[in-house]
Parts: sequence; C-alpha cells; structure tokens
Amino acid sequence: MPEIHWYFKLFNSIKEEHEVDFAELELQSLFGKVERVRNFADILNSTPFKLFTHTSLPVQDILAHELPYGHSQGFYAKTNDIRDVSSLVRRLAYIREFLVVVQSLDVEELRRQMFSLGEIDKNMQCFVADVYSLLRFITNQYFLEKSQYISKLSRNEREVDNNVDTLFAFLTKNLYRIPATETMQIGKRLEDYFTKREELSLHLTHYMHPYKGRFHPKMVRALLNYVYPKEQGLVMDNFAGCGTLLVEATWIGFDSIGVEINPLSVLMSNVKCYSLALLPDELKKAINSYLQELAEILLSHQKQFMGSMLLFPPNYDKSAVERRRGSVPQSVVSMFKKAETIDKILVAHELVKEISDEKIRDFILLGLSGTISDLVRRRSGEFLDVLSERLQDLYLRIYIFHKLNQILKIKLGSSKTYVADAREMKTTDADSVDAIVNSPPYSTALDYIKNDYPQLVLLELADISWLRANMIGNPDLRVYPASLLEEMNEKHEEYSKLPADAKEAIVALRKYGRTKQALRTYKFFKDMRLALKEMHRIMKNGSKCAIIIGNNHYKLDSDYKEVRNDEVLKQMALSIGFKEDRTITRELEKTQAGMIRYESILILEKTVPSENVLAF
Repeated sequence: MPEIHWYFKLFNSIKEEHEVDFAELELQSLFGKVERVRNFADILNSTPFKLFTHTSLPVQDILAHELPYGHSQGFYAKTNDIRDVSSLVRRLAYIREFLVVVQSLDVEELRRQMFSLGEIDKNMQCFVADVYSLLRFITNQYFLEKSQYISKLSRNEREVDNNVDTLFAFLTKNLYRIPATETMQIGKRLEDYFTKREELSLHLTHYMHPYKGRFHPKMVRALLNYVYPKEQGLVMDNFAGCGTLLVEATWIGFDSIGVEINPLSVLMSNVKCYSLALLPDELKKAINSYLQELAEILLSHQKQFMGSMLLFPPNYDKSAVERRRGSVPQSVVSMFKKAETIDKILVAHELVKEISDEKIRDFILLGLSGTISDLVRRRSGEFLDVLSERLQDLYLRIYIFHKLNQILKIKLGSSKTYVADAREMKTTDADSVDAIVNSPPYSTALDYIKNDYPQLVLLELADISWLRANMIGNPDLRVYPASLLEEMNEKHEEYSKLPADAKEAIVALRKYGRTKQALRTYKFFKDMRLALKEMHRIMKNGSKCAIIIGNNHYKLDSDYKEVRNDEVLKQMALSIGFKEDRTITRELEKTQAGMIRYESILILEKTVPSENVLAF
C-alpha cells in the first residue's frame, strides 16, 4: 500500500504556544501521531508535495497563505491507509485546513472514500500531478468563525447570501487578493476582514447574550475532541455558564447536557443550541408579529398618559405590569437613563409570556434580556429600537447558519440545559455521560449575579437571595455563614479531609486577618468535593473530563499567597476515584495581582466504579 502524506495547517490567529499543544492533542486523539512542522518549506522537498509546486494552484501558495506566528506552522504525518476525513473537517478546532497527497489518479473515487459531506468547490479541492492526487480540505471551524464578520457587515438576507458566497470563495478563488490596510476606514470589503489575526469567539449563536468569563470556543472544542474522540455520545458541562461547550458539541454532532444554577444562564445555553435548528422564515414571522404587537401596546400606554382611549390587545394583562412596577428595586430603576424604560420592559415581558411556542418564546425572551443589558451598560436609545435591532441581529445569525449549512451539511446534536445544582445532579443518571468539559466558577473570580442583576429581577428569573447563597464560588463575602468558621475550628470531618494545600492556604488567610476570604476558600473546596463526586457518579467507567481552573492570589502583608485550586481539585479527584491523564497550564494575558494569573486544565479519567467510592 503506497504511503499517504498529510499536512495540517494551523490557523493564523494562534496567539500562544499552548494553543499549538491543544492542536496537537486533538490531532493525536482524532487522527493519530503527528510531527510538528516549523516551516512549510521543510516538507516540500522531501515529500510528494513538491510535485504540486507547478500546478494551477501551487501547493506552496496554499501553505504560505496567512501563516501563524510561533515555532510551528502545522503538523505532518504519513499513513498507509485512506481514511474518511469528514470527522476531521467537522471537528478540528485549531486546524484551518489540511492537505493529503495520495498515489492515485481517480480523484472522484478518492473523494467518495475520504469525504462524504460538502461540495467539492466550496470546502474541498482536488489537484493532479504525475501519478499523485492532492486533496485540500478546509475545516468547518474556519467558516463558522469567519461568519462573525458576516454578522457585522450584513443588514439583511440578501447581503448575507452574497457574503456567504464571498466567504466560501475566499480561500479558493480569491487566494491571491491583497487585503486593505488595517486602518482603512472607507471601501473596506468583507475579504479584508477575513485576513485579520483576531481570535474570534462571538460567531453565530455564541454571541446571543453578553456574558463575562465565557469559555474560548476553539479551546473547549479541542479539549472535547481530546477527551472524547468517538463519533457518538453524550457529553456534559455541569457548570454550563452561557453554553459555549454545549454549542460546540451541537456543531460537532454530539448530544449534550448542561447543568447550571443560574436560570438566565440556562436560558442562554438552551436558546443558543436549539435556535440553530429553527426555520428562519418562521422565526422572522414570529419576531415581526411580536414587535408589531408590542409597538401597538406601547403606543396605547403612551396614549393613557395623554388621556386617550386605550385599545389593548385582548391577550395582554395590563394589570400585571401595574402590580410589578412597584416591586422593582430602586437600585434597578436607577440603572436606566429614563424611568419609563422600566414600564416598557415590563410590558414587553408580559407580552412574551403570551407566545405559545416555547422555543420562539425563549428566543425572544433572551433577546429582551440582552436588550436590558445593552441599555444598562452599552448604549443609549429608545427601548423598542434597541430591542428590534437586537432581535434582527439574532435572527440574521440563525439565517447565516442555515446558509452555511447548505454547504457544510452539519448534522446538529441535541442539547438540554437544566436549572440544577452541580453538587446534586438529580437530572442525570449514574454512569450515563461519556465526557465532561467544564470550568467551575473560581472562588473570587466573577460576580455572575451582579453582572446579570437587572435581567434576573425584571424578567423574574430567580430568587436572588437563594441564588447568592447557593452559587459555588460566589465572591460576595456576605453569604458565608459563621458556622463555617466553627467547622474549621472544630476540625469538622469536611475540613479534616481537605488536601494539605487547601488547609495551608486557609490557615495563612486566617493568620493575616483575611477570615472572610478563608471562609470563602473553605466553602469553595467543600462544594467542589461534592461536585467532583457527582461528576464521578454520572460518568461512565473509562471516560474522561477536562476541568479548567485558575489559582487565586491574595496579598498578605507585602507578599502574595497563592491558593492552588488546581492542585487541591486534583488531589480531591484522585481520592474520589479519578486518575490523572495530564495537566496543562495556560497563562492568562490580562490579570491583576491578587486575582487569577493562569489557568490549569486538569484532564482526569474515571477508573473506579461509582459504588466503590467511599462516602465523605
């Protein structure tokens, strides 16, 4: 059997060396052993790739186009078997494209054997030289990511259609185009944005609602590829946040479960995933109908203050708005430039409740929540205008995905996120999950409730007091009871079983008068032990999880004390029945002393049956 030669080219947006490590990990898991290539020229003279340096599209032009910075430009491998590469095209995160050279002249037969999806002139190309064929595959990740620019520049469906065609032609027909300068303000075209080295993360439904502390989609996809290389399975994020892992799993084709204690985050996660399958025409019709009815109601409200006769729609409960108005805290009212905006939001919310289709209702509700966030933090403008613009943008993102998928033919997985507690996941059966990727809310990192407070209140999504008391890692020191101090003083069983690193950090914090921080740290580890036990319970034997966690730093006198969250979680996991697969360290670019300086990715494997784990 003749040798088959492979070259995997990295995205040019690589910013850190650890991203090359992620790329190598996912390739090893999905493909097999690969070697790093420092420069594309290294492989041209020593492999059959050199035969294609004089074709209509020379291979050196493809390899040299938009190269990444760093020590590696990609990966090289040799195999003796022809493979169906559809999975690689669908799943790879850090690889922009890959090329395969095969000793065969039957291009169509190769295409059938290697690639069962897509169109040959869109994300696949074939070339012939001597007795060899070269096949070029562009990954779905490229098209999904770059659609972020289509969202920025498209105002309607016609412009989306044209821009999607431009995107699919860019790496093939327009490879030699000279981009406009970075500072050019007028006359810039879509292709000029494609050449930017931005680290895109808000493409399609990833954008649907503001959220601090989100996963980076490329990284989470690569980790999922590593911990679960199989083609079918059930994956989970039990700290789902805004649903980044779940969206990526949906695009890969996995079914997924999310667990999240914050109801607004649950709404985000569910809408981001299931809206990908909504029919654009039906969604647009529902949005327009809602906005038209809302405009009529708001006009009626305006006439009320002018003494005119009111003509409210029959399904609208005007009294509900009047009852709720007086219960809105002044702290929320003061967030808006115009007090009457509160009334308009309440009116819009009451009208959303009347939508019978649950998926359409939640889609518009999420748009309303994003509008509240926009008005509080990002922009001024009339409420109805801001809401209309947001819903139009969200609709166009669904339309863009459907246009892309006419070519990519992604078979979406199904996803469901539940309002539940990671310490007791009653919604999930034992030994049912094939892989987990998560990022627990680091102790002291972000105040998620504060970030979403106006939406949680105005849309009646949560009991704020209950949520504050039960959210793991809450940085609000007021929620940690004195009973935790008694547990530490009396060497309670929960405290005694903590790893040495945990107890050392807690003792140091107390010694320097940081008692509240010590309580918070203790509670975080106590909660995470329960969460780890639940993860172990629901995972199948032999399955893997990836936990992304940062270490905290506290200033104690003139020095800083590091709380080694990563090491503590690892030690607790090992005692529960996991074994360590590997740990990856990722430095953060924007941190402050006393906060999170780097992240660790703990990759663990379940090796002990759930029934054999000792109770703590």
